[in-house]
Amino acid sequence: MLSDIEIAQKAKTKKIILRQAIMEKVLFALIPVILFSIFLFGWRILAVILVSNIFAFFTEYLFIRKKKAGKVSMAVFVTGTLLALTLPPTIPFWMAMVGAIVAVCFGKMVFGGFGMNVFNPAIVGRTFIYISFPNAMTMQWLEPFTKFPGGYLNWQNSDLITSATPMIEYGNTGKLTELPQLFLGTISGSMGETSALLILLAGIYLIITKTAKWQPMLSVLISFWVFTLLFYGSNPLPFMISGGLMFGAIFMITDPVSMPKNKYAIWIYGILVGFLTVFIRRFSLFTEGFMFALLLANTFMPIIEFVLNKAKVKK
Repeated sequence: MLSDIEIAQKAKTKKIILRQAIMEKVLFALIPVILFSIFLFGWRILAVILVSNIFAFFTEYLFIRKKKAGKVSMAVFVTGTLLALTLPPTIPFWMAMVGAIVAVCFGKMVFGGFGMNVFNPAIVGRTFIYISFPNAMTMQWLEPFTKFPGGYLNWQNSDLITSATPMIEYGNTGKLTELPQLFLGTISGSMGETSALLILLAGIYLIITKTAKWQPMLSVLISFWVFTLLFYGSNPLPFMISGGLMFGAIFMITDPVSMPKNKYAIWIYGILVGFLTVFIRRFSLFTEGFMFALLLANTFMPIIEFVLNKAKVKK
């Protein structure tokens, strides 16, 4: 007969293995996004991803190396990869390094490590870089390659442009990028956030394989659609597939650790993120609001979920 402690330990181990498998599928879903990013901007993209992952790995390792079960989780590679893909192609390597260290240290390990974080670690790292180094995050962008073999034969495109992303262009001129370009992703932008098509396909894969829940994805997109109509009074589709919303709705908001567990709270979570994204884009100086919206929602959702549970709203 197993003791209660041994049973609890086995259950915990099984839960960890399940979460590790989920993280592997997320990385698999990111492969087409990464390959397309290399085509657009060159092999430097892969170098940034590697730098981010290496320093994310060693940061977690330093925290757990003396623990009995001192094994770095697969989740750290998801954090490192997601962080890198939200950065501009021109980001200096040392900034990606700092962002990865902050993401793992202050977004994850200070809360107790794997499975304990309140905030999405990749968003914590990106927000730190965005606030600390705004010029590197907003002022220099690359002209994408559009003809094969594109970046597969280049380290990086040498054509720099200063107001490249669709959201920055809209903020400066009021002009929206054409929908086919936005959907396919042949535009300037952060490394992994350009192609709405590939991100949608990744989302379908995550849902089919039961890696991610569809409810937070759908709720944030519906909320964004409704509030864009209210605040902008124009077609929400170009706004939806511009910037980091699609990438965040598929890969960030679905993080099983920082996402609420109550099924009603999940819908509130998505609605809140969608509303805050539109509100920040419309009324603040920031052209991209998703990262701040997600951090704010992560902050308030434990309180909202506690109230729902106290009110005995079923999970």
